[in-house]
Amino acid sequence: MTLLKYIILFIFLENNGNAQIDEEDDDVDIRIVGGENAKDGQYPYQISLQILQQHICGGSIIGNQWILTAAHCVSGKSINEISIVLGTNYLDGSGQRYRISNYKLHPNYNFRTSRNDIAVVKTSRTIVFNNKVKPIQLPSSDTPGGRQLTLTGWGRTSLAGEVSRTLKVITLTSLSNNQCRRFYPQIISSNLCTGGTVGRGACQGDSGGPLVDGNSQVGVVSYGAPCARGLPDVYSRVYNFNDWIRSNLQ
Repeated sequence: MTLLKYIILFIFLENNGNAQIDEEDDDVDIRIVGGENAKDGQYPYQISLQILQQHICGGSIIGNQWILTAAHCVSGKSINEISIVLGTNYLDGSGQRYRISNYKLHPNYNFRTSRNDIAVVKTSRTIVFNNKVKPIQLPSSDTPGGRQLTLTGWGRTSLAGEVSRTLKVITLTSLSNNQCRRFYPQIISSNLCTGGTVGRGACQGDSGGPLVDGNSQVGVVSYGAPCARGLPDVYSRVYNFNDWIRSNLQ
């Protein structure tokens, strides 16, 4: 199967979520598969990126007006449609909502290949930090294979159903890029992979969300094959984009 077909199958973004899906495929589990509910306030950097107040992607706070997410989450969207919800584990109307004033896609983002699938989003006003709202650091070193990493996000609870209303968390193991190329030959140095374990991994609604090692974000959810079928999940490797991210936080 080609990389593009995997991208199409792993329907992380809202437009694909509206596509026609075979509801009889009951064995497909669409969420952070194998995860558990996150503790309240445990991941204060996590945000919900919403279009017309509907969750479509995750993201993370990296500054007092800046959000890190996947380029495919915002590409082609009007800034008037997008809002950011933070300070809550629940998609129930709680938390702080911020409009956005701008977003910047990586200049070499390619939708067909998902290369450079990373973007920064600027909120229209300064984010108010508290115990449940804090930024995550960018990584100071690269991520090797074999690291235990933390993924958080809201994902769908059935193939054609709604996203989870509660933030989920799971621990995943990073793969080396050589390991990941056994599944996806097109993997490049700016990709990071996890998993390859049946029953554990990211899924629909998690795209753009943070993959974290300790106090640093090392990945942004990009694509994979749905869902926790034993194939790796693929992320944008944040370390490779540090300079671009920092140069665009203004």
